[in-house]
Amino acid sequence: MIFYFIVFLLFSVYALWTLYLAVMNLKRVKDVNGLTTITKVLGYPLLFLGLFFDFIVNVFVVSFILLEFPKEFTVTSRLKRHNTVGTGWRKAVAKWFEPILDPFDPSGNHI
Repeated sequence: MIFYFIVFLLFSVYALWTLYLAVMNLKRVKDVNGLTTITKVLGYPLLFLGLFFDFIVNVFVVSFILLEFPKEFTVTSRLKRHNTVGTGWRKAVAKWFEPILDPFDPSGNHI
């Protein structure tokens, strides 16, 4: 049973990261006014799916990982809080995610 729980945790974080990559790519294209009507129709539902999944992972998975209830709506907001005002192992968890998220954000600074 624990094995399936660990697989669920890993899969959900990986799935959220995959959605993050897709959404950041949409943002990158949007920033240069490259989204056409068809790419908006195809891409915006993915954005909402990502936001929904982000909320679910934040509430259930990241709460388990950080051993705390969420104060924020998204995983990013939570990691940013721990990265800026956090200390100890929770800050280390937030720092661990920086090289996984920051390079794919068009600003280069996601966490």
